[in-house]
Amino acid sequence: MPWDGALGLHLLLLLWLAVVGNIFCCSAAKDDFKAKELMDAINDGYQLRLTNWNEAIMNDTHSNLKLERILWSSKPPRFQFTVFTQLTVNRLPTLFNMCTTYTGPMSAAIFVSLVQQPPPGRLQGDQSSHSVVPSLAIEKLSSPNIVLVEEALQQVQEFHDRVESNPDMCQLDIMLFYELYDSEQARLLYPVNYLRNYARLQVRTRLLAMIDVDMYVSHTLSEEMAQEGRVAHYESLCTDRRATILPAFEPTRPGTKGRIMAMKLSKVSKSQLEGMHGRNKEAIQFKLRVFPRGHTPTNYVRWFNESQPYEVSYKRFYEPWFITCDEIMPWYDVNFRGYGMNKIVLIASLNYYNYTFWVHPNAWLVHSPHLDTDVRKLVAREASDVNKHNAKLPANALYRKLTLLFGKVKRGMMRGTYDPWVDPRMMAVYDKVSWLRPPPKLVGTPTPESVFT
Repeated sequence: MPWDGALGLHLLLLLWLAVVGNIFCCSAAKDDFKAKELMDAINDGYQLRLTNWNEAIMNDTHSNLKLERILWSSKPPRFQFTVFTQLTVNRLPTLFNMCTTYTGPMSAAIFVSLVQQPPPGRLQGDQSSHSVVPSLAIEKLSSPNIVLVEEALQQVQEFHDRVESNPDMCQLDIMLFYELYDSEQARLLYPVNYLRNYARLQVRTRLLAMIDVDMYVSHTLSEEMAQEGRVAHYESLCTDRRATILPAFEPTRPGTKGRIMAMKLSKVSKSQLEGMHGRNKEAIQFKLRVFPRGHTPTNYVRWFNESQPYEVSYKRFYEPWFITCDEIMPWYDVNFRGYGMNKIVLIASLNYYNYTFWVHPNAWLVHSPHLDTDVRKLVAREASDVNKHNAKLPANALYRKLTLLFGKVKRGMMRGTYDPWVDPRMMAVYDKVSWLRPPPKLVGTPTPESVFT
C-alpha cells in the first residue's frame, strides 16, 4: 500500500501525543505519590491539642500544625528556581497576583487558624493571668471547625485549579495547614516561621528564595531565570555562600490605589522605576518611613546607578529578601511566632554563617499595601509602652518574649553556639522521605558584639 503523506503525518502526530501524554501521566502519578508520601511523613505522630497563649510564651511549647492537603502543579517548571511563601486563606487573592508577576515554580504554605473551647475543667488562655495551663489533647475537631476546614479545602482546590489552568502563571505547589487554639488571644501566635520552613521543605529545585506573599516580584527576574545558564550561574554562587539581595520598594499611596501601583511597579523597566522613585512620586524604599534600617544597607542610590552586582555589608536589623541554594540556606527559627524579628534573625544568621551580601542590579520586589494585622498592632503597642513610657510588661507579653528571644540569639551568635530552633516533627521527615535533599548542616563563626550595637 502506498504511503499517504497526510495520513502518515496524522498518525505520527497521534503517536507523539500518545507518548507525551503518557510521559505527563506517569510524571503526574509519580508526583501524586511523592506528595502523599510527604504529607504522611509530616503528619506522622500528629495529635490534636489546643495551643495556649501562656504555655507558648512562657514554656516555649511548639506550634501544633496539621497538614490537611498537598496540591502539586502538573505544569512543567518554566525554570529551576522556586519562590516559597506563606499566607492565610483569606490572602489567596494576593497569592494570585504574586503568581502573575512571578511565573516560575512556587511553593506556598497556606494556613487556617481555628479556635475551639478547651475540655471541661480547663481554663482558657488569658493574658491577664500568668499561670501556665498544661497542654491537653482533644478527641476531635468541633463541627464548626470541620466546616471551616472543608470550606478552606474547597477554596484552595478551586484556587489551585484556576492557577493550573493558566499556562502564563506560576507552577504552584500548595500545602494547607491548620492549628487549633484555645482562645482568640492564642490565635495571634501565627506560626510564620513554621510555615516558611514547611514551604521550603516542599521546594523541588536547588535554587530558591523566600519572598513574602505581599511582595510582587519584578518581571525582570522571571525573564532572567528563563534564560539559558542563568539558574546555573546563581547556583555556582552558592559555593561562596553569596546571598543575592532583591531590593524592595513600596508605593507611596496606601489602599486600593497603592495596590494597583504596586502591580504596575513590578512590570516597569528599571529606568522607568527610577523616574517613579522618590518621596513625592509613586515609589519609595520599603519601610523607609517606619523602619529604614531594615533595608537601607542595600544602598538604593547606588542601585539605580549600577548594572552589575555589588557587595554590601551586614548591619543590625537588616532584613532583605534574597536568592540562595537549599543546601546552604539556614532554617527560620520557629521560636519567633506572631509578629516581629522573625526575618531579622534569619538575615543575622546569614552573617553568622559567613554569607556575603550582593545586590541584584536588575530585579526587585514591590510591597502591596494592606491593613496591619492584630498581632502587629499588639507588638507595636507593647513596644511603644516600653520604649516611650518605660512600662514594665507582664511575663506573658509577646514583645517582652521577642526581646528575650532576640537577646538569646545574639548571645548564641557571639559565642558561636547559635542553632535555629526548628520543629522536630519537620526534621524527622528527612528520615522518612528518601528523595528529599539532605537538610543543611551549617557551622557559624562567632559574631563580634559590635555588629549588634
